[in-house]
Amino acid sequence: MAGRPNRSASIQGTSIQGAALQTGAPDPAADSLDKVKAILAPLDRAQKSKLFELVQAGHLEDDQMTIEVGRLIVAMLNGPRSEHARRIWTGWFDPVMLRTDALMLAEARPPGCMHVVDAGAWWFALLPHLRELAGRVQADIAARASEHPLDAVLASPAAADWAEELRAGSLAVLRRRGAAGPLLATANAERATLLRKRGLGNGRMGGVAPLSMGDLAMLDAMLEHAALWRGTVRPRDTIGILHSVSGMIGSGGEADGAQLYALSLVNASRDPDQALALYGLFPNSSLVEAAVGHAQFAWQGLRQKLEDLHLGRPAPPQLTAGETAERLAERAFRWYDALQGFGIERGGRNWAAVSTAVGRTTGLVEGEVVPVLSHRLLTLNATASAQPLIEPVRFINSFNHRLRRRGIAASSNPWLPAIGEHLAALFRQIGVYGRDDALPAMARLCELAEETGYPIEVTAIDKTLLAIVESALRDGRELTGGENRLIERVVTVATEERRKCRWWVSGELVSLLDAAQQRGIGPTPA
Repeated sequence: MAGRPNRSASIQGTSIQGAALQTGAPDPAADSLDKVKAILAPLDRAQKSKLFELVQAGHLEDDQMTIEVGRLIVAMLNGPRSEHARRIWTGWFDPVMLRTDALMLAEARPPGCMHVVDAGAWWFALLPHLRELAGRVQADIAARASEHPLDAVLASPAAADWAEELRAGSLAVLRRRGAAGPLLATANAERATLLRKRGLGNGRMGGVAPLSMGDLAMLDAMLEHAALWRGTVRPRDTIGILHSVSGMIGSGGEADGAQLYALSLVNASRDPDQALALYGLFPNSSLVEAAVGHAQFAWQGLRQKLEDLHLGRPAPPQLTAGETAERLAERAFRWYDALQGFGIERGGRNWAAVSTAVGRTTGLVEGEVVPVLSHRLLTLNATASAQPLIEPVRFINSFNHRLRRRGIAASSNPWLPAIGEHLAALFRQIGVYGRDDALPAMARLCELAEETGYPIEVTAIDKTLLAIVESALRDGRELTGGENRLIERVVTVATEERRKCRWWVSGELVSLLDAAQQRGIGPTPA
């Protein structure tokens, strides 16, 4: 058949097979379509899309089968999606919309936050006022989507026209006299339902502030300037961010629109370096307000993580997304350090909010976390491992050190002397008990004691300790870092003792130094 497309084409290595695609005399429709559906089921989305193109190009000999198979592929591609008008409308916010939930839990949400839940709530609040327009758009999309893949329909010029109609209609509703209050109330009611579906409702919703008149004004501003970022792909690095925002400004875009886009990028990355770079390119008060908000949120996240870890006050998992306390502390201090670059100085207009956020966290550490850890240290016994306490104590020390470096009042050593005495006593007990794991346990205690600021003293007259160390040296097993450090301390003390008492030393000490020499530890005897 001259001019007919080649029916043996393959889709990414998957041959078009089956009677429905290969024969001009199909079986009864239902049976044939079931066979086709079974063949299509294993294909991925890209393969189905390519197959649809081939079917539309005439690769089937039967015209009716072409129609039926085309519709089947379209149905499989489109799936159960039905809220087409909503998708067209929310598409205006795709480049600026937040999809992670952390900032929803901010006690003081930074400006420019449009979360996917917020967009949905605003749509449902506007829908009763756009019923006729939205219904027409929905019907037009549904009609086209019955014959064509939905993604192609939503990317068509007609979809751009529908989106513009919905945008203009929404702005008209927002700007009606007396509309703001009812719209806000409806949006918050819808939002509460959507939040519950994301696991942020009921008791765990604490901290999710309701939408405000300021959020309503932001919705208006985003719809006003949405054409500026329509179709923009969110940049992944600082250079891309600066290029994107400067391009908006340089292309004649309004400063307010570029500012909203810049805020959305900061809210997505929560990176103080990117925020500073944007402020250097495009200084404005909104970015200063955003810096304050993100600094507050960073310290809030750290505070609630510490409450969760040490005080039994569970934090919503969305708040920290599994990040460690150390990672959260690093972000908090980075935002604190960045504030000066935004012109925010101690005692200045914006400083009070930051100072309060920092003060709540430092107060929690000093007033609650340290006492809880101190109690655990003082009640540690010889049968329990010291390991779980090492990192928390180390974190507190590092945290206080960071505070002091920045001129923020913090204790140089928050751990009581009684803790050092208790750990030293445990160290001696473990040696006396003759445990098989004595050296690892003693090494962990030494590490913990050093973190508390009270290093455990080791002496050459502690024959039990000398015997434990010698045994570990002679059994040839691989030693941990903590064990090696303890052994080196003991060997150093023993070597010094031998030097001072040159003419007489105990047999245990000589035997230990011999074992150390064989393992290459300590100085070589003269």
